[in-house]
Amino acid sequence: MKNKLGFLIISFFILSNSLLADDNDRIKMRPQDQFIFDAFIDNWLNTPDEIDLKFFNRGINVSLFFDYPLGYSNFGIAPGISFSSHNMYSDHYYKYSPEIEGYDFSKIDESLDYRNNKISLNYIDIPLEFRYRTRRTRDLPHTFRIAVGAKVGYLVQAHTKYSGDIYVDNGNNDTRSIKMKEHKLNNIEDWRYGIIARIGYGHFNITTYYPLTGVFKDNTGKDMQPFSIGLSFVIY
Repeated sequence: MKNKLGFLIISFFILSNSLLADDNDRIKMRPQDQFIFDAFIDNWLNTPDEIDLKFFNRGINVSLFFDYPLGYSNFGIAPGISFSSHNMYSDHYYKYSPEIEGYDFSKIDESLDYRNNKISLNYIDIPLEFRYRTRRTRDLPHTFRIAVGAKVGYLVQAHTKYSGDIYVDNGNNDTRSIKMKEHKLNNIEDWRYGIIARIGYGHFNITTYYPLTGVFKDNTGKDMQPFSIGLSFVIY
């Protein structure tokens, strides 16, 4: 009798633990990682030898995701919308070229002193991520995550900005200091797409974007692509 009672008690605990584990497995992951800010540096690929780029080509990305957990797993998918700004600092000015009847890179005269010269490219992107996270409850500070995916973007605005000296057209090689900003640039691809990834723990992560398309067309920079890597801050 005692043996039967002991067997029933042990069986009860085993069954209870099994049911409890099953209940834990049935916890559905709550949506998270929905508002993300990225600060990155662009390493421009396929840059022509004559163009000298600065190392710190900084950029930002702000993303809003709609997070959808997949069943009761630790996986999910997340479409979204984002704004990205890429900047390229170099010793070449992007300006109209009569030779190609469009915009191309032209080297700044070495005798001119300038403080800033860049081209800024701004996109609206549609990203889609496939995600894995270690916690299903909303515990952002203690969650390890991996996300991979792709995004398609459309160029909404591009401009150049120059601060420095230019020659005065008086035949004496005199110079004067100016600040100049030019919009409505040509010879830039409207669409882009590429691969995105993020890995990290808590609020801070490492993020990257690898382009599958070029940025410029029909000019010196037609093969250039911005490979981005930086820090990603998960706000919510």
